[in-house]
Amino acid sequence: VLSILATDYIYGDFSSLGVIGLGKYGLAIVEIASQLRKGIKINIFTPSQQRMEKALAIFRSEGIDVSPKDSIKKICEESEVITTITKAKDPFLKLEYVNHKRIHINAMGSNIPEKIEIFPEVIKASNLIVVEELEQSLKESGELVIAKKMGMLDMSKI
Repeated sequence: VLSILATDYIYGDFSSLGVIGLGKYGLAIVEIASQLRKGIKINIFTPSQQRMEKALAIFRSEGIDVSPKDSIKKICEESEVITTITKAKDPFLKLEYVNHKRIHINAMGSNIPEKIEIFPEVIKASNLIVVEELEQSLKESGELVIAKKMGMLDMSKI
């Protein structure tokens, strides 16, 4: 719920959401978004065909309309808001995917320095970076840790 409310506050009104990662938290984000934002277009992606099929079955049974995409690039092209919620240890969200229009990213999967979903170039290009707790984020968020080490984190944007 917090990511949807924060997005409303920071980004404003939006009509499309892309969710990358369909584990239990990704499923919950889709379910919450469909309840809080009636009529929203929800794009989903996971590299696991088995996980995609399971998610689609769950959403069908709950009457939630989603649009599965076959790539992260497609998610970015067709979504105003992108939520990443994976266990990735290597970045996958590239600047070239999101640099074409105004996009809001909720990067939620990186909670230890060894996990990273977003390339440092995306952090550098961001206009605003919002964190729950600054000192903790600078120690635990893989994206911020690596961007800072590379000199790509402008602290004035946080």
